[in-house]
Amino acid sequence: MQTRAYQTLGMFTGGIAIFFMGIVGRGESPDKTTVAAPGYSENVKPFIERHCLACHGEKTTKAGYRIDLLGTDFTAPSVAEQWKEVIDRINAGEMPPEGRPRPDAKQAAAFVSWVNERLKGIELAAKNAGGRIPMRRLNRDEYANTVRDLLKLDDLVVRPLTEELPADGLAEGFDRLGVALFFDQSQIERSLEVAAKLADRTIVTEPPKVNRMENRSPWLRLRPPPDQVEVFPGFKHTIPRGAQDKFIHPEYIEHIQGGPTYRPEYDGWGVVEHFAIGQVVTQDGYYRFRIKAKVDNRSRTEPNKFLLQYAKSSPIQVEQELLLDPSGVSEVLVFLRGPVNGEVKGPQVFTLLWNHTEKAVITEPNYKKLFSMWTNLRGRMEEASTRRAPQAEMNLLKKERDDLEQKLNAWTGVANIYNPEMDVEKLPRLLLDAIEIEGPIQKEWPPAGHKALLFAGDERRDETYVREIFARFLPRAYRRPVTDAEIDSVVAVVKDAESTRKLSFHAAMRTGLQRALCAPGFLFLEEPAGENAKPRPLTDYELASRLSYFLWSTMPDDELLGLAGAGKLHDPGVVSAQVQRMLADPKADQLVKNFAGQWLSVRNYGSIKPAAEYRDYDPPLEQASQQEPFAFFAEILNKNLPVTSFIDSDFVIINERLARHYGITGVNGPEFRRVAIGPEHHRGGVLGMAGLMTYLADGTRTLPMRRGSWILRELLNDPPNNPPPNAGEIQPNTAGKNLTVRERLELHRRDDVCASCHAKLDPYGLALENYDAIGAWRERFNGEGFRGSNGPVLDVSGSFPDGKKFGTLAEYKAGLMTQKDKFARALSVKMLTYALGRPIGYTDHSVIDSLVASLQKDDYRIQSLILAIVASEPFNTK
Repeated sequence: MQTRAYQTLGMFTGGIAIFFMGIVGRGESPDKTTVAAPGYSENVKPFIERHCLACHGEKTTKAGYRIDLLGTDFTAPSVAEQWKEVIDRINAGEMPPEGRPRPDAKQAAAFVSWVNERLKGIELAAKNAGGRIPMRRLNRDEYANTVRDLLKLDDLVVRPLTEELPADGLAEGFDRLGVALFFDQSQIERSLEVAAKLADRTIVTEPPKVNRMENRSPWLRLRPPPDQVEVFPGFKHTIPRGAQDKFIHPEYIEHIQGGPTYRPEYDGWGVVEHFAIGQVVTQDGYYRFRIKAKVDNRSRTEPNKFLLQYAKSSPIQVEQELLLDPSGVSEVLVFLRGPVNGEVKGPQVFTLLWNHTEKAVITEPNYKKLFSMWTNLRGRMEEASTRRAPQAEMNLLKKERDDLEQKLNAWTGVANIYNPEMDVEKLPRLLLDAIEIEGPIQKEWPPAGHKALLFAGDERRDETYVREIFARFLPRAYRRPVTDAEIDSVVAVVKDAESTRKLSFHAAMRTGLQRALCAPGFLFLEEPAGENAKPRPLTDYELASRLSYFLWSTMPDDELLGLAGAGKLHDPGVVSAQVQRMLADPKADQLVKNFAGQWLSVRNYGSIKPAAEYRDYDPPLEQASQQEPFAFFAEILNKNLPVTSFIDSDFVIINERLARHYGITGVNGPEFRRVAIGPEHHRGGVLGMAGLMTYLADGTRTLPMRRGSWILRELLNDPPNNPPPNAGEIQPNTAGKNLTVRERLELHRRDDVCASCHAKLDPYGLALENYDAIGAWRERFNGEGFRGSNGPVLDVSGSFPDGKKFGTLAEYKAGLMTQKDKFARALSVKMLTYALGRPIGYTDHSVIDSLVASLQKDDYRIQSLILAIVASEPFNTK
């Protein structure tokens, strides 16, 4: 596979490299010597020196901000935005602060006028400049979704392949911005390798070899449990095994109960079988599991289920529930990851669990006591030996050992008994005959992608057929009409592979498909309009792609391409109807995963591992915490609810595990559903979500600064400045000190420089102190050694920048709701950034104003924002 990719490297990369260099060349700017703008020395510099440098200069850097480093080139990144914030603060009377001399009205007016003139100039220049949305490549998610839809491949097949592509860069919090999506030599090489593998999956000549195995508990049948067992491992003395939890019959193994899992998340499940299946799972693909078993239910009424596990506790772990079929044969098809280049990312071990763990067989209580005493004694003796305990202490331990050894050797009873507290005869029996596994299984033959590409079958192999194939395929791959030259270039690759490299027709077609998947027309979006071109409306095809990659993160479907071909996508009514259709499509789940997943930082959930003292934190809670924000965002999107629900809501979207964590009753099962809540539940919106609160902690304690910074950055689009050098962290409690995080922050704020930042930042984070390091509600400080009711009562009070005070979480959220227009603006900036694939700056302020106005007119409902973005000027031009 890799060899074929590199054989074609020289054939493909020349065009891509030249193409890419052209893009980079157009985006480069020559170095400029910084020259003060006209009027700066007369109207601006004196004002700054007189009124600003005392707090925001080299010697004192309050709020981490230095105005003396702010340049005068308004075209440079973020410069215009920073100057706009400066005059906003001056106009609002916030700067200079109270106690400082007020500026002369004429001087202030001249200063503000100078800034406004340059802001207007940069805005006019932006409107007259072409290429406002830079060209970019598909990111990994978009690539995976696109090849899935284009080649009609299974999503589970595609994802492992696209994971081999280099990771995407981030800009403005998203992986969709051209400035961070580099395309270097490594990207070219990996793209070729992945394209070759995709071509192999699409164009096929014979089904993959199917491996098979059957497990009938061979070791158990060859070596059944002995009637006698050692009284303790290593002892010569044996005792009767006693009660058994399984019995061997010629046709099946009879299980009374499943074995222990030793994991609380698997309560209710017991292990029945456990064996390696690497001889079957030789590659990624679907594998059929056939469980030949029946259950003698006796008095049981609960449905019998299996849980199938593969590669447990690894990146490729798979779990699949299967309802037992009364016929005696239960089947399921499961996608499993196999070796890649000879390496497997997890243990290729299969485990079968049964939902029956009644303790029918238990250790005889008196024997269990002796066994435990011996185990404990061995541990104490080992510890004493390690620390070289005094001889007297060792002699006492040896005497205790001799006495206990004598008691164990004197034990003549059984090891196990049937639980006297239950009627064992009424318990169900699992009668397990065999477990069969086979695969990889091809769900459809030939695969749908093969049939779609070779539309007239495999018999024709002439050049005309090759041309017809790519004349049909390339417009979908490039998402626009293609030229004869583009078709010719791919056909030439196929014919060269046949004539020069003597490849078969199908192998040559794979090379042609690989070429198409590495072409700029496939890999890139937003082709530039040229160096001197003026902004122009998008073509219908370009608009179709912009819509589909915004809402679906994939290529346009047939309906969108059909409307583009008919020239109807510039009709506002048609576009609005398409947006509604697309949001109702399951593919809109990609907007949830990719926009919400990055805006709400969900992709980082699970990166913080709570300390052992947080005993309630377990894998099911971690998994549910990662799903909650997706489910919540989807509810708001699908029901077209107000975006203010992200700040606070009277409902949550949770499952049983989260409900237990939140103290909400009446929620059963792993499915997420909408649950009404009241003030007593202390939840609602995103700020009460366990996953977010855990991520914004350090595993041991809460981090109010991190929480406050996240709120300012993501919900209010008002990120705090970077801390000044040597600002330091809020340290954990040292020995003998039991200070709350708030008390340690107050000590930290005694430094004037630190205080200026924290005055703005801390209230937003301290208000969330009722949520501990795993997002559980608390009234008293916990963690860092504090337990239960011995921690200090929490103080979550504070005030907003406008002076409005709050004393509780509810009052804090109410205060945030009064800033809903600021939040609406922040969300508009975030979503427009995501939609356009470029940073949003001062020159977009009128667009953002219109988006916020659209939200206000429709009770802040989220779909009004999406529709307004799609109708906006930057979305429809390039």
